Amino acid sequence: MRLLGRVWFWAAVELLVLVLLACIRAKLWTYGSDTGTFAQIVADALHGMRNGVEGGSHFRYHWSPSLALLWPFVALTGSALWLQLVQAVATVACGPLISALARPYAGERLAQQLGILTLLYPPLLALGFDEFHELGLFSVLVLALFLAADRGRWVSFAICGLAAVGLREDAALTLIFFGAALAYLGARRHRNGVGLLDGSPRRGTALAGGLLASAGIASLSIYFLAIVPRVGEWGPSHFYMYPFAAGPVALAAAPFAHPVAFARAILSFGRFTYLLEAFVPLLFLPLRSRWALLALPGGAVVLLANSGYVWRMGDHYAALWIPWLLVATVMGVVAIERKANERVAKNWSSAAAVICAFFLIAFDPLHPLHYLHPYYHDLADARRALSCVPQGASLSTYDEWFSAVAARRPLATIDRTSGVDYLVYADDFPGDPNQRKMHSALEREIASGQYRVVCRFGGVAAYRRAESK
Repeated sequence: MRLLGRVWFWAAVELLVLVLLACIRAKLWTYGSDTGTFAQIVADALHGMRNGVEGGSHFRYHWSPSLALLWPFVALTGSALWLQLVQAVATVACGPLISALARPYAGERLAQQLGILTLLYPPLLALGFDEFHELGLFSVLVLALFLAADRGRWVSFAICGLAAVGLREDAALTLIFFGAALAYLGARRHRNGVGLLDGSPRRGTALAGGLLASAGIASLSIYFLAIVPRVGEWGPSHFYMYPFAAGPVALAAAPFAHPVAFARAILSFGRFTYLLEAFVPLLFLPLRSRWALLALPGGAVVLLANSGYVWRMGDHYAALWIPWLLVATVMGVVAIERKANERVAKNWSSAAAVICAFFLIAFDPLHPLHYLHPYYHDLADARRALSCVPQGASLSTYDEWFSAVAARRPLATIDRTSGVDYLVYADDFPGDPNQRKMHSALEREIASGQYRVVCRFGGVAAYRRAESK
């Protein structure tokens, strides 16, 4: 266990770095609207997960009841930073989990290398640095499920499974396939190996797999049959709208109904490079194991989307396939060891770690230089202007400023110039065409007398709606 202790040491170092970066970003106000939105969602977890950006319940967009488990972190601190720290811990924990999972199959030294490789895997590391999303917790839950199933720890399996199926509807979809795989393995009779990944199911595997798949189906049924009709059309459906297919179900049938149109839309260079960014750092080791097949459902959810934002490496959607590839990498390396020897397997694992380090330097999906400087030159003025707004008033401001105050302001939102009590904007905020368009709208509102300045600090002003008191 001394060697595996090195994995914990480097995990602690990586966690320290991620925590430091999170604190810097929070101080510089460079977290975008997603972190603030989830702070409001979690703070309202006991009353429907309402938030200002989505204009109502988060359930219109995603089925995430498991986020209620994070309620104490926001309720007791009034800060979104704790969500980022939880996500960082969840990301770093994947390294020791992979080492523990690999230990019976690969030996201690090779298990250590695989744990360190996991800590260096760029798509996973990017999740720890990214804005908070519910999928940022998915990888650690999946790996914990694998470990629990492999060791026959069914209470832990049940706890992690319930948390995972309630994390998001697309996450629940992937777990249906995992549950089915466990049920299939559990139905096999031979028990000649050392555990689940070796093809020798433990007692209870079939039942646990069947229950996990059933829980995933039940979660999706509850969401789409009972919740969505009450809150409105499912928000992310627009990601799966094409001229030849309207929605996920039609898109799933499109390869058979409209094969040419489907191929033209989906077989793009951007999606190809996305796949390279997923597999090259791992030297295609996952393809040596059939466990990589479990990455297909999550990969399809990502790659079938019509927006490059979804299949942009460094974004949270990658969590839908990351844990399955990591498990497949373990078994890919184990396959090399059994076919050749431990030295060859270590060489493959070490080479993959080097490639991961190279990707982090040359193609870093974290993009730290973009986030580790303030977007506005005088945040003190912004803080003073925001303090002019009563705590319970509705408010609109920039993404990053919203995220900094959202945990304490449930009625705050972003990029509005009407329909709220207060606006806080800067005359000289560096912006893109959308920001310039929004500022033009603000000028029209002021000229028409709809809003007036109540306080100004430097270039930042707080405006109150005329009929507001």
